[in-house]
Amino acid sequence: MNSKNHDVKLYNVLFPFWMLLLFPQIWLIVLPGNFIIDSLVFLISMAVLKIAEKRQWYKRYILKIFLFGMISDLIGAGYLLLMMLVFEVGRMGDELYLTAPAIGISAVLIFLLNYFVTFRKTDKPLRFKLSLTFALVTAPYTFLIPSSWLYG
Repeated sequence: MNSKNHDVKLYNVLFPFWMLLLFPQIWLIVLPGNFIIDSLVFLISMAVLKIAEKRQWYKRYILKIFLFGMISDLIGAGYLLLMMLVFEVGRMGDELYLTAPAIGISAVLIFLLNYFVTFRKTDKPLRFKLSLTFALVTAPYTFLIPSSWLYG
């Protein structure tokens, strides 16, 4: 009879998701950090795409971009937790087959939410370019950091 050890240890879960739950004060770093990254990506994208009314666009769209990015990242992290806690599949970041789908889920959600909600009133080629840029550049690549690097 094959016996498995079914102990779940928190140190196997990738930062920042559990760190955010265990140490809520870290949100004070993560939220502004993500907002700054989203802002930089948006400002650079507007410059590259030659959008004339940058200030108006920024005011109109940055909050949705930021919120949809956070929601998408949390859903990707939820997938990682589901795989680890419910299906007991591997360690976060140590197996590409586990983390790549989580990044993909988040990236697809970032694209869809920005394309169909945030930029829905802009012309299709521009909203496609902006949505794709955010999906590719702001996907949660930190999921790829092996938890073994953080916890030994």
